[in-house]
Amino acid sequence: MRRDTILGALTAINLLLLAGIVLTQVLPARAQDQPGILRGSGLQIVDGQGRVRSSISILPAKDGQAETVLFRLITEDGQPSVKIAASSASAGLSFVGGNDESYVILDADGPKTRLRMVEPQGAKS
Repeated sequence: MRRDTILGALTAINLLLLAGIVLTQVLPARAQDQPGILRGSGLQIVDGQGRVRSSISILPAKDGQAETVLFRLITEDGQPSVKIAASSASAGLSFVGGNDESYVILDADGPKTRLRMVEPQGAKS
């Protein structure tokens, strides 16, 4: 008789666990009312094949260079086409064409600024 009681109790527990699993799969997930804050030291967005397509990272200070925050937008070939960088000493952005032959660089380094544009035939501005 005791064995029947134990088996009945285990069956009831299993049924409760199964009901809980089914309910979590059937009921819709709900977002939080208040948006949260995502904190981290870097972020990568990947495509369906697992390739990094966008990244935000913090590059540590080294060799006299200040710590830098770097944002990259990357093509499916792995080439960073857009870069935005900022540090306590400078800031800049660059846009690179699909074939690496044309690009634009805008840079502010302390009191100095620079704008460089290169076109496919090597013309520079």
